[in-house]
Amino acid sequence: MKKNDLLSHIASAGYNVGFGAKKTFATFDIVSKIPGWIGIISLAVSILGLYMDEMSSKHIAAIFIILSIGSLYINFYDGDKSKYEEAGKKQTAIFRKIERLYYDAKSEDEPDSVKYIGQLDVLMQEFDETTITKQICGSNWYAHYKFFSEMEKRWIEDQLSLTFWKDKFPNTLKLFILMVLCVIVGSIIYRCN
Repeated sequence: MKKNDLLSHIASAGYNVGFGAKKTFATFDIVSKIPGWIGIISLAVSILGLYMDEMSSKHIAAIFIILSIGSLYINFYDGDKSKYEEAGKKQTAIFRKIERLYYDAKSEDEPDSVKYIGQLDVLMQEFDETTITKQICGSNWYAHYKFFSEMEKRWIEDQLSLTFWKDKFPNTLKLFILMVLCVIVGSIIYRCN
């Protein structure tokens, strides 16, 4: 295997592991923080509703009922919260080992691809053993943010030539934005007729 192909293979594995770690941490963050934020915001709006009629409308009440139902969904993951945190830590450690493997291979003029792929296979096996397949809704979008803004991953971006629109912006978010725009345009057209 040529050096550049080997480096791309290692970087691709690093991307998968790093993104997996951030997706696991995204689920942990959502489960840990969102119910508390929903509670605080609900309390604040309820207090404001005591003296501001706009804050005690049916629309506001409906929104907070929906948010409360969402909070119940999130609570299904609460019992496994520590598993997500532990798996995220292990996966991040594996990501760092893959990064070192990448730089070791890059520093050699003609790296022994069999040796590096063997080491990478061991690391990927460790990653597979820590993977939690059940992730919370929204963790993919949040993981994109966490991976591309919080993690040192320039070596992956450079090696794989990642671009913002193609790689860093989630496809499902693109589809969601398109659907929202279609609904907005449709409602404007409907009101004009």
